[in-house]
Amino acid sequence: MEQAGEKRLLAFTKRGTATHSDFSYKKGDWLVFGSETKGLPPEALLDCKSESLGGGTLRIPMVETYVRCLNLSVSVGIAVYEASRQINYEQLQCPPDTCMDTETSFVTEDIFA
Repeated sequence: MEQAGEKRLLAFTKRGTATHSDFSYKKGDWLVFGSETKGLPPEALLDCKSESLGGGTLRIPMVETYVRCLNLSVSVGIAVYEASRQINYEQLQCPPDTCMDTETSFVTEDIFA
């Protein structure tokens, strides 16, 4: 299934230029994360900053006095939840005619894929 919307690559990095919750997400955005130990490779960061593909670099703020870093699954959860919230949980909405059918799941596709 083709995903609707303009395609943008959004890199999540501790050196991001915008805060994840201040950024305006759109349908079609691709959220890109690196490994916990090395982060994103330089090529991926360049793609996320390019005019043709990129939407920029984002960061999840934290108080480093108490937390050294967030693990990857926590970071992904924070980012996906914020992006979903901004687009009104559209991909998680249950069509009225299928909500009563307990045989099928209400989530029929990936949230951002």
